[in-house]
Amino acid sequence: MKRLDFLKRSAVIFVIGGLLFCGASAFGAESEKDVFLKGVVSGQKGDYPAAIKAFSKAIELKPDFAEAYHNRGLIYYATGKGNKAFADFDRALEINPALAEAYFYRADLFQFKGELDQALSDYTKFLALKPDLAPAYSGRGIIYSKKGDFDQALSDFNKSIEIRGASSTSTDYYLRGKAYLSKKIFDKAIADYDKALSMDPKNVSAYCDRGWAYQETGDLKKAVEDDTKALSLDPKFSWAYYDRALAHFRLAEYKAALGDYKKAVKLNSKGAADAYKEFVKYEDSQKAPKAEETGLAIKDLLKSHRG
Repeated sequence: MKRLDFLKRSAVIFVIGGLLFCGASAFGAESEKDVFLKGVVSGQKGDYPAAIKAFSKAIELKPDFAEAYHNRGLIYYATGKGNKAFADFDRALEINPALAEAYFYRADLFQFKGELDQALSDYTKFLALKPDLAPAYSGRGIIYSKKGDFDQALSDFNKSIEIRGASSTSTDYYLRGKAYLSKKIFDKAIADYDKALSMDPKNVSAYCDRGWAYQETGDLKKAVEDDTKALSLDPKFSWAYYDRALAHFRLAEYKAALGDYKKAVKLNSKGAADAYKEFVKYEDSQKAPKAEETGLAIKDLLKSHRG
C-alpha cells in the first residue's frame, strides 16, 4: 500500500547568482566580456529578459562561448523553459565537457521528464568532476530510489548528510528515512523521520510515512496519531486517510476505518486498489477477527466504495 513515489524533482535549486560564471578565463574579446557581465548582473538582479538578451549577444559575438550557453540555460531553467534550457546545456557541454554545473541542471531536467537513466548518468558525470557537492548526491539518490535501488540511494543520501554535517536539512533526513522505509528498516526510518520533523514540524509526508512505519511495527495508536497530524496539516492528503483507515481496522475500529476509507477514495480513487489489497490481506490473516465474529465483512464493504 505504501507509496514509493520519491520527490518528482530533486527540489534543489541553487541561487542563480551563485552559479552564473563570471571568471576572467571565460572571456575572449573585451566586448564579449562586457556583454557577458551585463548578463550576469541582470541575472543576479532577477531581470531575466535582460540576462537572456545579454547572453544571447555574447553567443553571437563568440559562438563557442560555453559559459554563455550555460548561463542562458540556467535562466531558462529558472523560468520553466525546459526545452530551451536543454538545448543550451547540451551546446555548452558539446563545447566544454568539463562544465560540471551543466550536467547537474540537465540531470534535473531529465529527472523531471522521467528519463531516469540519462539523469543518473549526468549526476554521475557531475560528481566525477565535483565529488563534494551534497545536492548532487541527493539528486542521484532520488533517481536510485525511483529505480528501486535503495542500497545505492542510501549510500548517496548518507554521503549528502555527511557533507552537509550540521547544515543537513529536514529534506535530507526525510529522503533517507523514505529509503529505509522502502527497505523495511523501520527503526532507522522512524529515527530519520523524527529528525526531519524536529526540523520541519509541518512536513505532512514525514508524518504519514512515519505513521506507516509505526503501523508496520505494530504501534497502531502512534500510526493513527501521525496520520491524524498529517491530516490536520493537509485535510486533502488522501494517503493519510488510507493509512489511518487500515490502522483503525487493525484496532477493530471498523466504523472509523470505513469512514476514512470512503474519504480517501473520494479524494484519490486511484489509490483504492492498493489500499483494498492491504485490507483484504489483513482480514484474511490469522490476526484479524472473522466476519462472523464482528458481523462485518470489511472487504465487502470496502469493495462497494472503491469508486
